[in-house]
Amino acid sequence: MIARSALIYGAVSAICLALHNIVVIGGDGIGWPYPASILLSFSLSAATGYLLHSLLTFGVPLQMRRFVRYAAAMSLNIPLALVALWAWHDLAGLAMIWASPLATLCMIVVNFLLSRWAIVPQRPTRVT
Repeated sequence: MIARSALIYGAVSAICLALHNIVVIGGDGIGWPYPASILLSFSLSAATGYLLHSLLTFGVPLQMRRFVRYAAAMSLNIPLALVALWAWHDLAGLAMIWASPLATLCMIVVNFLLSRWAIVPQRPTRVT
């Protein structure tokens, strides 16, 4: 079960990562500042990620409360993406086609932990 979840998580994440990089690299190609591309990417990736992770990765029904938690958790990616892109693109001087995927790799572990927290129902703790 864990191996299957990890495989599905990886596939869904790959879809979201590809979507993010297409938006950021494409935005750079048409002259958008990367903060604007990151915000558009967030909107598309949060909706796609929540839907696919809920239904495929974690097998839980869609709920507005969970989507709000997921979107709030994933919104932490916005400053992380800004800092990572700034470091790779502006400081290191890499072209966006290299900087965006490198910045994305820096955020994978954080995304898994936040996705799981936001989507998987939490068991209430008992005080005895």
